[in-house]
Amino acid sequence: MMLAAPATATLTIGDLINKVKADLQNRSDVNETVSNPEMRPSAWIRDTLRELSANYPFEELRVTGPLVTIGPGLGWNNSNYMYPVSMFLNPGDDVTLTEDPVIFLSGTQAASAGIVAITSNVVGYAMDYLTPKAIQSLLFIPGGVPFKYTRYGNMFWFGSQPGQNYNVYLPYQVRHPFNPSLVSTPVRMPQDWFDIIAYGAAERGAIALRWNDQAAFIHTILYGDPKSMIPGTGELARPGLIAGKILQQERDRRVSAVQVIPGAQRY
Repeated sequence: MMLAAPATATLTIGDLINKVKADLQNRSDVNETVSNPEMRPSAWIRDTLRELSANYPFEELRVTGPLVTIGPGLGWNNSNYMYPVSMFLNPGDDVTLTEDPVIFLSGTQAASAGIVAITSNVVGYAMDYLTPKAIQSLLFIPGGVPFKYTRYGNMFWFGSQPGQNYNVYLPYQVRHPFNPSLVSTPVRMPQDWFDIIAYGAAERGAIALRWNDQAAFIHTILYGDPKSMIPGTGELARPGLIAGKILQQERDRRVSAVQVIPGAQRY
């Protein structure tokens, strides 16, 4: 058996249905022929994928948006600082999780901002997030370099207002897509999450079937590692039958030094 390439889908929703049915003790009413589509295992799997992919980063869903030019009058309704989020996404995408946008400065632009010497060719600089309240004092300052950003509704706000054109791109996690035929939808999550997806879907199914004690039991199984509890809250942080799940980013950085930059900002 060949190993899958990194960050690729290896099965479909239809491939997980038997696992969900097994987690519900092979009940005969757990099948895809039920008249109400929301009572089918594929719908429970879909909703579980939506929930997990909105809360956790998965390499199978991470993409990079297009290079976008921001500058005077290039924003929404000729705004200098306000830009639709959709400008920074690939066509047809929606987004669940984002990294900080990256702004590119030429050597001259960077030197004028006090970042690098004028001899440098280009520098990429990650913007820092501020709350909508905290960024207000920057939004109406013209002629600056927008090192800060926030999101408000379907817009990004950049501050201070860009005084000239800059190139920006956004690394982000796309919202999990689904085919019109749910069972043919590729599951864009790693293989070690498949049992979590199946149990999560089975818990939803048990609730829909009014099998409350099984739903509670499955929920306990899903959070089987007491060490995953968030300190001081009494809440379990991550699912995991034996141990709380480790994300790929945590695996990648496990032997690397961690840089900590102290800082403080309003709000």
